[in-house]
Amino acid sequence: MGDTEMMGDTLNPTKVQPMNKLRVCIVAFLVLVSTRTFAGCPKADLTGDCRVNLADLGVLAEHWLTQGSCPLVADLTGDCFVEFDDLDPMALQWLTAGTPPEMAWVDIDDPGIPDLGGFTGKMSRTETTNAQYCQFLNSALASGDIQVHGNSVVGAEGHNPGADFAEREYYFLGGAGWTHNGAVNGGAARIRYNDGAFSVVGGFEHHPVTYVTWHGAMAFCNYYGWRLPTEWEWQAAADYDGGYDFGCGTTITNTLANIFGSTHPHGTTPVGAFGSYGYGLADMAGNVWEWTDSCYLPDCYLDIPVARGGSWSYDGSYSMVSYRYFDYIQNGTYEDFGFRVCKD
Repeated sequence: MGDTEMMGDTLNPTKVQPMNKLRVCIVAFLVLVSTRTFAGCPKADLTGDCRVNLADLGVLAEHWLTQGSCPLVADLTGDCFVEFDDLDPMALQWLTAGTPPEMAWVDIDDPGIPDLGGFTGKMSRTETTNAQYCQFLNSALASGDIQVHGNSVVGAEGHNPGADFAEREYYFLGGAGWTHNGAVNGGAARIRYNDGAFSVVGGFEHHPVTYVTWHGAMAFCNYYGWRLPTEWEWQAAADYDGGYDFGCGTTITNTLANIFGSTHPHGTTPVGAFGSYGYGLADMAGNVWEWTDSCYLPDCYLDIPVARGGSWSYDGSYSMVSYRYFDYIQNGTYEDFGFRVCKD
C-alpha cells in the first residue's frame, strides 16, 4: 500500500514525514500490547470481524488526520478527528476478540459428590447458542484459527492465545438433522458459510448450537479463556443441593424440559425456553447433550468424552443428573449434541 493511499484524501502534507517514521513504531508497539477481553465486539474493531488486528490499523491509517462531523469511522475517542489519540484505544484492544453475545454467568459454589469433586466458579446459564458459536467462527476465521473445507470447519494454527486443534473438525455445516419426535430435520446445523463469512439461519440465533464436535467446543472455550466443565462439576451444578434427580428438579416432564415427547418442530428449542432451575441454570435437562471435559475410560483411553443432560430426542430417563453418556467420539457431530462453558 503506498503512502498517499494509506493516508487518505484529506492528508495534511506537512505531517506525512512524521507518520512515515512512526508507522513501524506504532505497529511494533501494538503487537506487544497484552490481550484483554471485552463484552461484545471491541470498540476498536473497525472491520466488523469482532477482532482488533492489522486490518483495523489499516482502516485507521486510511482515515488518518481526517476531520469532520461525527461519527467518523476511525475516530475512537469521539473528538471528530482521527489522530494519535485514537491509537490508544486500539493499542489497549490489540488482538482482542469480542466475547460472544448474551453470555450470562451464574455463580456456583457446590461441594458436589464426595471424592468426585464439586464446582466453585461461574457457569454459563444456558447452552452455547448458534449466534455465540457463529461469532466465534467469524473471529477464528479472521485470526487464522480455522479453515473451511467443504462442509467441514476445521482447526488451524492461528494467532489466538488459546490452544487450537489443527486439522480436527470443529463444526459440520451440512448437518441435516433428524426427522424424529415430531420434528422435521430436527437439530439441523443452522450456521451457514457464504462469501467468506458465517451467519445463522434466521430464527435460530438462540437455539443451542448442534453439529459441534468435542474439539469444536474445546476450541471455543480456549479462544476466550474459558473451559468445559468436568462431568462431576456439571453434576454438582445440575443436582443443585444434592436433592435434584434431574437438572429441572425431582421429576421431569415435557413441560419442564425439551425431551422425547415434547414434539417441537425444529427438535431443539431456544435456550432457556423451559425456565431456570436450581442455581439459575437452564436446560440442564434435555434440549441437547452437553460435552464435558471428562473421559469415560481411565486416563482417557480411546479419548471417549462424557456427555451429560439428555436431549430433545431421548427419553427423560437419560436426563438424570447421574447419567453418563459416552457412546460418541471427540470428532463426532450430531443433531443433539452441544455444550455449555464455565470459568474460574
